[in-house]
This record gives sequence, structure tokens and C-alpha cells, in this order.
Amino acid sequence: MVFLLLGLWGCLTEPDCFDTSTNQATFAFYDAQDKTVEVEVDSIAISGVNGFLIPDDNTFSAIALPLNPAQTAVTITFYFGDVPETLSLGYRVQTEVISENCGALAYLTDLSLTHSSFENITILNNRLATNAGINVKIFVE
Repeated sequence: MVFLLLGLWGCLTEPDCFDTSTNQATFAFYDAQDKTVEVEVDSIAISGVNGFLIPDDNTFSAIALPLNPAQTAVTITFYFGDVPETLSLGYRVQTEVISENCGALAYLTDLSLTHSSFENITILNNRLATNAGINVKIFVE
């Protein structure tokens, strides 16, 4: 019994290396009644990425897009047919040392809207993480 307790104590004192860091920000689209709505996007341009992203399924209500951890800002343009809608976000890279065994993890935090051609955008979660849910809520008509 003593060995079992010592074994459990050893497991409980090890640092938790569970990694929730990500560079993906999740964008979701809503109507004026605050209900999710599907949008049809022909392509997406992200500053710092050459070319356009063409979603496999161009109709969606939410999409996760990469942000560059080597930068502190990004401009994303959604092309709705011939109509481009742009938003610019600022963010900070925060490095956290979990433990000597786990090493350091980089988190993108303090996500903020700096410019937008959309009428209404809300930042729901300003820290990018795998369990963060929706980061940016975009209202469309």
C-alpha cells in the first residue's frame, strides 16, 4: 500500500505538459439576431502568406485561420464574390516556461481588432488556444 501511495505521489508532482498553444484563430459569422450564419467565401488572403487560401468547402459558419507567431499583426481579407471585407488584428506572443522537462510554449495573446471593413466585430477570446472556442465573432448582413 505504501508503494502505491508513493507511486501516485510521484505522478502528482510531475509537471503537466499538456499543450494547448496554437497559432489558429477561429472566426465565426453571425446575423443581426446573434445566430450563427453560413457565409460563402470564394477565397481568403492573409498578410504574410503568398497567394490566396481557397477553402475546401467555401460555405461555412466558422473557420480557423493561422496567425504568424513571428509577427504581431495580421490583415485578413475575406472575398465574398467581388466584395472584399478586411479586418486587421494585433496580438502579442507570450512565452511560458512550463518546466525543465516540458520546455517553453509560445501563446498568442492580447488579440485585438485594429481595423475592419465589417460593421461589427467582437473579440470573444483574446488568447489563442486549442480549447479557446471562437476568438472573433463577425456580424454579417
